[in-house]
Order: sequence, then structure tokens, then C-alpha cells
Amino acid sequence: RSCIASAGRSTARLAASRQLVKKSTNVPAAGRSAVVFTERAFSSIPSDDPQATFVAKPPKELTLDMARGIQDGNKLILRYGVGQQRLKLLASTPNLPLVQKWQRMMEIYLGAQLHVIAGLGYETNEQGIMMYTQQLAQFVGGCDPDTQEEFRVMGRETWRAMLATAFELDVDTVLPDGEEMSIVDARNTVHKVASKLMEPSVLEVVAQTCGKLPHESDPQMEMAKKHQIIQDIVVNQVYLGGSPSLVEELGFGQGDQAYAKMQYVMAYHENDPLCSQYT
Repeated sequence: RSCIASAGRSTARLAASRQLVKKSTNVPAAGRSAVVFTERAFSSIPSDDPQATFVAKPPKELTLDMARGIQDGNKLILRYGVGQQRLKLLASTPNLPLVQKWQRMMEIYLGAQLHVIAGLGYETNEQGIMMYTQQLAQFVGGCDPDTQEEFRVMGRETWRAMLATAFELDVDTVLPDGEEMSIVDARNTVHKVASKLMEPSVLEVVAQTCGKLPHESDPQMEMAKKHQIIQDIVVNQVYLGGSPSLVEELGFGQGDQAYAKMQYVMAYHENDPLCSQYT
């Protein structure tokens, strides 16, 4: 998981008033006598106008059209809009540590999602994301199997496209022969990851590093720092550490791209209870 950067709520409220300006012109051949130009004059909303005190409210529950619309909007931003621009910029940033790059990618992903759900009245912060995520899970959980699969595919395609852009993956070669990894191989993969995570040397490094942290008066801040330490150790020592590294042993190659390839491949089995724990 990545820390969710809170986005500020927009406070600009403008009213548009239209003013028509007619300008006569002679165009005899076309039989036209006038051309109408439209100008917009923007002014602040009066304080006693109901729009000035409007407070957006999120939906109590999602409908099929709403859920699809949010997924489509998120995909639009990440594949063709500002999200895509930022992902390409991230991909071109040299010498960025993997954990930091991953966190920035997630910030771009969540930023796109926040932008879309804000239009439906959700708060543009962590609470808004959590509320939307819970409502989406409740909605999809009550759908028929075909609709559930539709949302799984939509989410997976958006996630994979984001990974491919941020880490410059060749999507034509990530999957061997274009075939998805079998559930047996996927579970064997997460078993190897779990075994590596439970090695005494890894647990000792986590305990020692976290133990050196100064005391924080804010429990959430202390937890965030510990989470950062664990993430650094897991990525750099469990997945990428050693010779050969775990991702290399698993057949994904070497370095940051190998880690991204593993996430890309394992996304197919994200709903499997065993696979979801370690990817």
C-alpha cells in the first residue's frame, strides 16, 4: 500500500452570465445579414445565493452506471490524460529508488481516482477513497458472476496499463507465449515469497530497524514510519536482494522492472486469497 496524499477541496465557485453581441455584416452571396458572437462574463456568486453554500454529498450506494462510469473515468485519466503524462514523466526520471517510484505511481493512481469520485460528491481525501472502495466492494459483491468478472477485468487492465507505462514494460513479452500464469504456479510463487519473508534474518532486520525509531507522540506518524521501513526491507531485501534475487529465481528477470513484471503477472490472480497476501 502507499500513503494516500490528501487532495485539497476546490473552493472556487463561479457563475457564468451570457451576453449576446450582434454585429451586422454584409455577405450578399450567402444571403447572410448578421453573425452572432457569444461572450461569457464570469462573476462571483452572491453570498445569499444557495449555490454559495452548496455542500456536495456522496451517493449512499453505487449503481451499475455509476460504478462503470468511475472505472471508465479513472482509465481515461491514466491512459490518455494527465495521469498518463505523469506516469511517462515518472518512467523517465533516472535513479529513482524502487520504493519511492512505486509510491509516486500509487499517488498518481489515487490522484486520478480522487479526481473522478469528487464529481460524485466524495471527499477528496483518504476518507473519500475508503468510502468509495467500501461501496464498490458492496456493490460488486451483490452482482451476478458476469458483472463481477467485468469489474475485475476493468480494474486489472487499468492496473496493468499503469505498470507498463511507469516501468516501461513490453506488454507483448511480459506474459510467456501470451498465456496467463496458472493458479498452481501463482500459489507456488507466493509460497516462495512467504518463505523468504519469514526468514529469521529478514525479521531481525525489521525488528532492529523499527526499534531504532525515536518515539512519536502521534501514533499514526509512528505507524507510517514503521510501514516505510518494512516496505523498504521487503522490496530491497526480500524481492531484489541476494544473488540471485527472488524475482530472478521466479523467472521475472533482474531489477526494478522484474518486480513490476511480477506484479503485472500476479494481478491475474489478485482475488485468490493466497495470492493477494504477498503481491
